[in-house]
Amino acid sequence: MPHPSLALFLFAASNSQQGSGGSFILVIFFGVGILLFILGFRTYREYRILEDTPLAPIRSIPMGLVHIHGKAMGEDRLSSPLTRTPCYYYKVQVEKWVRKDKDHEGWENFHTESEMRPFVLDDTTGKVQVDPAHAEFDVPKTFQGGIGPRAGGKRFLEPTLGVPGPTPQDLQGYLSQSSGKIGQALSSLPVPGASVLGKVLEAEQQLEARGITFTGGGITLGTGGPSFRFTEHCLIAGREGNIIGTCVENPTPKDEHDRNLIKKGQNEPTFLISLKGEKELEKSLWRKAFLLILVGAVVMVGAAAFLLAKLGLFK
Repeated sequence: MPHPSLALFLFAASNSQQGSGGSFILVIFFGVGILLFILGFRTYREYRILEDTPLAPIRSIPMGLVHIHGKAMGEDRLSSPLTRTPCYYYKVQVEKWVRKDKDHEGWENFHTESEMRPFVLDDTTGKVQVDPAHAEFDVPKTFQGGIGPRAGGKRFLEPTLGVPGPTPQDLQGYLSQSSGKIGQALSSLPVPGASVLGKVLEAEQQLEARGITFTGGGITLGTGGPSFRFTEHCLIAGREGNIIGTCVENPTPKDEHDRNLIKKGQNEPTFLISLKGEKELEKSLWRKAFLLILVGAVVMVGAAAFLLAKLGLFK
């Protein structure tokens, strides 16, 4: 038997197909509420696991779900694209200021890039390999800034990095380089016409980055140039953090001290890598879970009430 909220969602969706566009929008809001509610409980589960799983020294971690704390180490480091920070994971999000009409404008995702490398966690009692694939990362923001009139000149740079950060020219160069990577990736697909389509997409994004867009009415030239906002997050090499993941036998040990591996478990989905302290992480997960559940419940109940009233089932 399906969950009552899911049954209501399916019922409302089937009825809204015959109703107005307003009913369908309410159905969408109801679905968003369900999603936020589910994400909230998943985050709360992570909070409970962190609270109930005692911190274990690396030299004596058992097989299965573990909570460990240590310093991220290893020679196979990445260099983050914007701040050139030595790290084992980075994510760069580029947003573009878009104005659809006089009442709708704001930042929209333009490009997202991420990369990761295996690393070692060291807590002085021992070391353990970490395979970060499929992990949920809670790592600090190392940079946020923008180019263009809407960027406003606001800029954040993690002060402990000790670097000047990217210049506007560096950001423009990254934007052009990213557009080229997307086109090259599409061109390499073994699909007829992919090469041509990749070149067209690359050219279009290069023009869009310079404020030239193609619309149904022709070519639109941006006024004052387009605005882009860049945000970078990094798992910084040499920083201490917490990991909740599954300890398994390392299939490729280098010596007798390298027999364990931390990764995402097959039966246990929780795999969190964070550079926050334990207490700070607990508070962060609790706040996130509470807000997701609260907002999800409000959106879901509100949309359901309006939808039932619109369908004549509730007065």
